[in-house]
Amino acid sequence: MYKYFLFFLPSVLLPFCMAVAQNGWELKKDKDSIRVFTRTSETSKFNELKVEFSLRGSYGQLRAILEDVENYKSWVYATKTSNLVEKKGTGDLIYYSEIAAPWPISNRDFYSNTRIWIDSSQGALHITSRNVSDSYPHIGHIVRIPYLKADWSVSVLSPGWLRIEYTLGWNPGGSIPAWVANMFSTNGPFQSFSQLKKKMAELNP
Repeated sequence: MYKYFLFFLPSVLLPFCMAVAQNGWELKKDKDSIRVFTRTSETSKFNELKVEFSLRGSYGQLRAILEDVENYKSWVYATKTSNLVEKKGTGDLIYYSEIAAPWPISNRDFYSNTRIWIDSSQGALHITSRNVSDSYPHIGHIVRIPYLKADWSVSVLSPGWLRIEYTLGWNPGGSIPAWVANMFSTNGPFQSFSQLKKKMAELNP
């Protein structure tokens, strides 16, 4: 009953660790050129996540997909609804998202302040998402995700190709045991980024 749970939600448990990376990152999934790592968090009982992959396209194309909040449900795994709440400026927005979970687990939701910008000194594209849910009213039957911190670092790998490193710190809230969430914490991001790669490939046939 847990197999669809969490933001960029997971569904497959790997029975053992495949490899150990630097800085405590442990490789959990390596498929279709998408590498998913986890490591123990120093500040939370829920593991941190890192994903590395490359995809076709340009900064502008990726940025357009990320700013198209209403269509997150077409590629962000288990997203039931996603709505733009406020556009604060260029590349600076707040959105709401509800994440579907199978019965008897309650759906989760959150509000995120997402910023997108290019570091002119390095030529890299950066995206940060921070939970701002405390500023918005709570919907009683949905469990609010209390902590969410996501960072993207995007660089040009070669002409027409981008390299992405994504990291996530999170707490799903509610009564889901940390050991259960941690066991099932790889496939959701893998599925999401697989769909993102397909969307970008369609733009660059």
